[in-house]
Amino acid sequence: MKRLFIQTAVILIMGAIASLSAFAQGVAPSRLIPEKDANAAGLTRAWYAQATLDRNIEEVSSATMQDGLLLVTTTDGNLQAFDAETGNTLWVVSVGDEYLLPPAANSQVVAAVCGTTLTIYERSSGKVLDRSELPGQPSSGPSLSDRNCFIPVFSRKILSYPIEKDKNELLTQDKTVESMKALIEDNKTAGSELLAKFDETTRKSEERYIIKPLNEMQPFQTATFGIAFMAPVIGTQTYPQDVLGWTTDEGALLLSNYQRNEGDTPFKLLYKLTARSNFSFIDERRLGNKAQVPSSDLASTPFFVPEDKSEQNMRVEADRRRGGMYIIGSRSGHVYALNDVVGQLRWTYLTDTPVNERISAFGDFAFIPTYNGDYFAVALRDGKEVWKATGVKRTVASSASCLYVIDSLDRLAVIDRSSGRRVATLDVNEPKFQVFNEWNDRVYLVTADGLVQCLREIRQETPVVHRESCQQVHDRLLAELNKTDPKAQSDASKPKTNAPAAPAARPAPGAPGAPDAAASGGAPADEDPFGADAEEDPFGASADDADASSSDVEEDPFGAPADDADADAASSDADDPFAGSEDEEDPFL
Repeated sequence: MKRLFIQTAVILIMGAIASLSAFAQGVAPSRLIPEKDANAAGLTRAWYAQATLDRNIEEVSSATMQDGLLLVTTTDGNLQAFDAETGNTLWVVSVGDEYLLPPAANSQVVAAVCGTTLTIYERSSGKVLDRSELPGQPSSGPSLSDRNCFIPVFSRKILSYPIEKDKNELLTQDKTVESMKALIEDNKTAGSELLAKFDETTRKSEERYIIKPLNEMQPFQTATFGIAFMAPVIGTQTYPQDVLGWTTDEGALLLSNYQRNEGDTPFKLLYKLTARSNFSFIDERRLGNKAQVPSSDLASTPFFVPEDKSEQNMRVEADRRRGGMYIIGSRSGHVYALNDVVGQLRWTYLTDTPVNERISAFGDFAFIPTYNGDYFAVALRDGKEVWKATGVKRTVASSASCLYVIDSLDRLAVIDRSSGRRVATLDVNEPKFQVFNEWNDRVYLVTADGLVQCLREIRQETPVVHRESCQQVHDRLLAELNKTDPKAQSDASKPKTNAPAAPAARPAPGAPGAPDAAASGGAPADEDPFGADAEEDPFGASADDADASSSDVEEDPFGAPADDADADAASSDADDPFAGSEDEEDPFL
């Protein structure tokens, strides 16, 4: 009895402490998800916090998870960065008085667009590093690769701003540090302490990033063939180039690459995927069950899988595998998986209703939510269905064994990843933002008035990581640079093509991946693993399927003439599209 009394007292004291902590943060305990309810679903509250805002006059306008940072914006133009694992506020800044779009982050900086102003902040401190005025009204928030910031604008373009280290400031600080080192070199008493401070100053100066000046010219840009209302999705990143994918209001998926060694024309349009069906499923509450549609119907934001795990790519040698896959759904219920480097359609999958929400992929499977609540798991290898669940709106996160989704009643549901069986359901009081987390297994819920809660599995104290972090990308690109032979760069300055014999997405003339007209009859298998001799295209449309749907690809109107494309392709059989140039400048030094 005495032991039971002590245990009860301890529980009451801990509850009181938790309540006091909640009140101290401006959070009423009744608004938090009860710990016992979370435990019943196999979860626990990792942390909670209150965003900095005046709840009487403003509310949260966006909440995004970006590789270890939870970035929350408000209608009053504030941007707050939380440590996504601990909930600690790293910094809060006022970006501006105009409408603040969802920000983006990489390993070094955070980019925010307010009105027509792009601001670059230091990731660790929120310090303003640089600003630039955009030559147009942005249509969505920015995206950040390791070295570039991409911003769509309503004039049907995507602007690109290289984000590089401020070499002038580095040079000035290096000279100052060296001169001060010389002055104290013989002072043995204070020497070691001061030298340590100077070394720290040097290290911090290396974190100074700026928007690279473009000689007062317009920023680099490419046509979007429509208005991009959603931020572009960064694809494969290598030292010479970044691949970028986006959808438009005209229902097409476009892929381009940003090549660092191409001078004033670094943007190259690679592929344009359009999907036209005879019919599209429409909200039957308004327009009936079906309607004829004259244009492409790709609707959702594409999801990028860093490794192309398709059957075509995985059966070639490891050192010859290329790129990742963009997976996207359509209003007609079709799902497409497209390689981002060679432009080949890897597989398609057909559901019964529109796919408007973002598809996700974890492990070896893609997870597809549909309009009527059906939820499918398909294999990344070949697009074949593994299981089907019901009553699901969207995916928010995944652990090693479970999927965390929002169901049709706006509850958090736990689904077994291997079977599709619903394991548990948790009422989360309909938060305004259920943050889509593709990085790890944490579940983030944010209310309109700024209450932020993070849930995790009870025994999973260390996050389950799903993809390469921004810092790992940064380190990998530096390693690629260090391994590059200057002679090899000079010998391989022209792009090499390794395109499929009959790609589903036709590359623009002159773009990397364009097939050689002279070799279109079939290349040797050891030269082109995706050629006609390597395998028969399993996705070729049959006569029976032609009436149901078709995939069309439009050529790049900005591509080179056909004669030039043939000449370029004929001279590039043994070249590497990812090789750098001997004369290019290293942005990391």
